[in-house]
Amino acid sequence: MANEVPERREWLLRCTTARGDLTICSIEVSRGVVEVFGPDDNFYLGLDGDLIADFATSLAEAAARARADLAPID
Repeated sequence: MANEVPERREWLLRCTTARGDLTICSIEVSRGVVEVFGPDDNFYLGLDGDLIADFATSLAEAAARARADLAPID
């Protein structure tokens, strides 16, 4: 269809450099591979197949741990 919106293939997100400076990173999908690019569009890592699910699970667990670290202690 002519009015169809193309599916999203890139996500921009804020991240920090090794020095703690705020910058922009991106996650891209191409031919079944998830690619992560750091500051200045430098390739950081690529994931395909089962590696994608493994990374997603690990990232979710790490995010949950980070949230727990920041939770107030009663």
